Amino acid sequence: YDFEPEKNAVPHDQLTPLDRWMLDAWSRLEQEVYDAFGRFEFHIVYQKVSQFTAVEISSVYHDLVKDRLYSNAAESHARRSTQTVLHHMVRQLCQTLSPMLVFTSDEAWEFIPGVKDGDSVHLQEWEPSNFRLSEQEHADWVRWMALRDQVLAKLEDARREKVIGKSLEAKVTIQLPFDEVNRLKNNHTVIREILNISQLEWIEGESLEIHVTKAEGSKCKRCWHWELDVGNHEEHPEICKRCVDAVESQKVTD
Repeated sequence: YDFEPEKNAVPHDQLTPLDRWMLDAWSRLEQEVYDAFGRFEFHIVYQKVSQFTAVEISSVYHDLVKDRLYSNAAESHARRSTQTVLHHMVRQLCQTLSPMLVFTSDEAWEFIPGVKDGDSVHLQEWEPSNFRLSEQEHADWVRWMALRDQVLAKLEDARREKVIGKSLEAKVTIQLPFDEVNRLKNNHTVIREILNISQLEWIEGESLEIHVTKAEGSKCKRCWHWELDVGNHEEHPEICKRCVDAVESQKVTD
């Protein structure tokens, strides 16, 4: 929706950290699938693509990026960054599956933005993504996702105890030793995003502790985040500043 590749695509080196992580994961899958095709192990292709689309794409990535797709201003960098990766993956997915899902892949190909009328997926040359995170980026993501698993367990405990309902109702406070707190605080925005919570706070301590409380402020009627700035705008008293900016930017566009 509203994405023109030639106009809106974001260069790979300018993608957001979350989108770079997804593109790296997709590129690794591509290589595994390419190798399986070379061995005529079509069942491996099916298994790997099915698992990846169900878990990494649907359960993780889509769940995390839907907020920026729905709530950010249409031209926001984060939104265009995600659209760029989604567009890339759907093209590659159609090409990947075209030897097995011949007609379905061709039908889907026709609806991809930027595809010319009458074009066929079977006439395209295969161009692998060849994208990799740097060693430091990869190490960061391993740490962040491990932390995410621990936080999700605490969120589930808080849900059972009726402290919160949905994760966006949560404020998470993470205690860590000084050096690690400072490293993670530098990536506060992306970590809060992958935790899918409204508020995140860091404190120093001897060891890791994770505390979940009810988020402060009020619930934005547009994005459902709990924010302290809801009600600060006279024209839009029920939404947060981010949503106010998105709504106002749409007025200018219209």
